[in-house]
Amino acid sequence: MTIGIIGAMDDEVNLYLQELKNKQPANHAEFQFFSGQLNNKEVIIVKSGAGKVNAAACTQILIDKFKISQAIFTGVAGALNPELEIGDIVISKDSIQHDVDSTALGFEKGQILFSNLKIFKAEEKLADLAYKISTKLGLKTIKGRILTGDQFITDKEKSKSLFKEFQGECVDMESAALAHVCTLNKIPHLIIRSISDKADHSATIDFKEFCKKAAKNSFTIVKELVKNIVQEEKTQDLEYIKSKIRTIPNFPKQGIMFRDITTLFKDKEGLQKVIEVFYNRYKYKKIDVVAGIESRGFIIGGALAEKLGCGFVPIRKKGKLPAETISQTYDLEYGTDTVEIHKDSIKPESKVLLIDDLIATGGTALASTQLIEKLGGKIIEIGFIIDLPDLKGKEKITKWPVFTMVEFKGE
Repeated sequence: MTIGIIGAMDDEVNLYLQELKNKQPANHAEFQFFSGQLNNKEVIIVKSGAGKVNAAACTQILIDKFKISQAIFTGVAGALNPELEIGDIVISKDSIQHDVDSTALGFEKGQILFSNLKIFKAEEKLADLAYKISTKLGLKTIKGRILTGDQFITDKEKSKSLFKEFQGECVDMESAALAHVCTLNKIPHLIIRSISDKADHSATIDFKEFCKKAAKNSFTIVKELVKNIVQEEKTQDLEYIKSKIRTIPNFPKQGIMFRDITTLFKDKEGLQKVIEVFYNRYKYKKIDVVAGIESRGFIIGGALAEKLGCGFVPIRKKGKLPAETISQTYDLEYGTDTVEIHKDSIKPESKVLLIDDLIATGGTALASTQLIEKLGGKIIEIGFIIDLPDLKGKEKITKWPVFTMVEFKGE
């Protein structure tokens, strides 16, 4: 899932671009979009420009072209609430277009003609989280209504009127237009505004210097917000994956708790999440080959290789591969076993990702790493869905980075 971040100021957008990893520019309808990662989250950064049409067009492009899952809009606004001071932060509960007036046709002020749309509600969880972050940063912050119109409000009587009529905390020229588009497309959104002018227009500021400060504040809030979103999504995804793994007692023998991932694989969302977690971890590692360990490593590894745009190599039990192989024998609790790989499957210095469903005692994984290194491959990491930490399998493969999604106690 990708977050669209719309900035109103060059200072603001530039801060994002300095932090953006794997930055890729793209131009659509006179807007310049930048895709990349902020705090390990896929984001699209764009400056909307002033006015409702620019904000709406920019947002629809983010939804149609970049498939964003949520939108965050930051910038400056003029205060309507007389208690707000310059530099205060307003987090949106909702927004209204104050300049929409079809009262002559029997509609409410702000209501979109021939519709029930008037108040565009922000995503409550995002608003609560942003408020918590902003106050923790020591910024005076309120949650409330943001008004939008294609008018630059400079008259204090007009400000009083808008405050009284719509109970808006602040006013700008873009926010509710973005919110309108997000609502039509069922995309969660949040608006964060820094106050640039008091409600009575009494204060004077160096606007250029203020914009730099406001940009830094909003950037800091959004960066921390994205970090929290990443952590929450990761936790939710891994909890979902774990919930879809079935445990079968006393299989294949008495006392063993068998972790069955067929229930995970048959669940469309569960399988997608597994591949996405792996893909997001390795997509910029420039993997040449994914090596999958028989047999469930074939299912994950094959799908992952296709998504990464690289090759796939199977590591199989002895006698299962048709061409010339090399082999590696490893110890079992009672006896030994052997795995093999085709001799021509991995070129020297290839970046190899080794994948399996589960790490238990670690014997098969260790033998597989030895096969890869015999062929000259460089193991970037070993990835598993499940770890059984009580069996201490990871202790056998400490030479390489190891990643696991979930763990189960016991055998």
